[in-house]
Amino acid sequence: MKHILLSLIILIMGTTVCAQSKQDFLEYIQKRQAEFDKYSQQVENDFKAYRDSINQAFGAYLAKEWKSFDLQTPEPPIKKPISVPPVYKPLQPLPKPVKAVPPIAPIEKPKPLPIVVPIPEISLQYPIKATFFGTNISLKDLPQSTLQLSGITEREVAACWLTISKLPHYEWEEETMRIKQELNLNDWGVYQLLNTLFDVYFPQGSNNAQVVFNVFMLNQLGYRAKIGRSNNKLLPLVAFQNMVFNSPYFVYGDEVAIRYSALNPSRQSLSRVETCEIDYASAIKNMDLSISTSPYLAVEPATKTLSPGKDEVYNIMYNKNMVNFYADYPDVYFSVYAEAALDETLLKSIEEQIAPFISSQSQEEAVNFLLHFVQKSFDYKTDHDQFGYEKWFFAEETIASSYSDCEDRAILFTQLVRRLLDMPVVLINYPDVHLAAAVKFDNPQTTGDYVMVDGEKYLICDPTYIGASLGMGMPQLGSTSVEIIQLDKE
Repeated sequence: MKHILLSLIILIMGTTVCAQSKQDFLEYIQKRQAEFDKYSQQVENDFKAYRDSINQAFGAYLAKEWKSFDLQTPEPPIKKPISVPPVYKPLQPLPKPVKAVPPIAPIEKPKPLPIVVPIPEISLQYPIKATFFGTNISLKDLPQSTLQLSGITEREVAACWLTISKLPHYEWEEETMRIKQELNLNDWGVYQLLNTLFDVYFPQGSNNAQVVFNVFMLNQLGYRAKIGRSNNKLLPLVAFQNMVFNSPYFVYGDEVAIRYSALNPSRQSLSRVETCEIDYASAIKNMDLSISTSPYLAVEPATKTLSPGKDEVYNIMYNKNMVNFYADYPDVYFSVYAEAALDETLLKSIEEQIAPFISSQSQEEAVNFLLHFVQKSFDYKTDHDQFGYEKWFFAEETIASSYSDCEDRAILFTQLVRRLLDMPVVLINYPDVHLAAAVKFDNPQTTGDYVMVDGEKYLICDPTYIGASLGMGMPQLGSTSVEIIQLDKE
């Protein structure tokens, strides 16, 4: 803005410069710049005073009796997943591929070369050092404080809010936005970063105090969030741009219905929640959980050895810090997982390990290669058998995990087709029971079970139907109506 002002002044004064000495002109510019700086500072002070008044007013309103809301449990798209994946047993030899190529001799794949991922430019000149999912960050030397709650009544929560409003939260906001940009964080990364800031600046803070801090900061950053109380504890209530399936929610508002999800990592049974009836005035953004670009996290490499066949060995490298980043990610719709940017470590590894074996193959052969790779590389176990609840995996998590189920396999297969073959692919949801995929081929003679998407034929590819090739859907699901989940083109 200052540079723009100077340019305008120079332009306007262009005809006057000739009549003035150089020194007079420089003094004139300096005077106008000083006036502008004073004006800018006054505008900033006025804006902060306005925000301070909002925080004071909202803190006072927090002290009033909260309203109780019934929580609803979202219906997951898959309720009764297949407990044991079926195995395809051909009665006759499979048809030859559309384009024949010399078979690849079964050999042990070479171990991957060390993957060097450029270290992001992170400002480490600040005095306070912290770690964010294995990544070193530095923070300004702002005073540490004690933030405790003796109870969670309306008055006690309001007092905590007002205490935070008197602390250097403008500097915390600047730190959050600086690190967000440096680490390329999405909205969920911002939420996780607030947890790190709380640990640094409130080392003795309680869990309930952390909820108040997180919601306060989310509101200052413009996100819709509320402080909730249920089962004698506080919890964040967040409005998401995406559908979230593993968090109970309530719908708030008459003119604009806002769905607030209760972040409940301990997965307690929640039926009701109490919260302040009004929203924070300037909080107008819903949190977006999509991942268009991968965050810049330091690489803690790990290798997973996968053997889809007797004589096949693939050593796939992934970043453990990325897997940890996803550990508590809310369950969102399947398209978010399938469209998520892959971490550079995993992407380079699959390109080195898998791409050479499909580079000379036809589309049909390459898709079958990837399909059988996903079918046979992982042991199957449903989420409820593995965790006791639904937990859908990003591709990095499936590679790192000992087990996977149909959603995880369909998402990983879709990612491989998109990244390695650049072919149109969709997810196929058999409501309540199963998730598979379907791929569009260039050759119209490629046949098999299919679905129509925008007038184009997509052949079913099921990573959970062990041994089945492209165009083979599970027979028991043949008459089931399906939902087509289209994915954004890269």
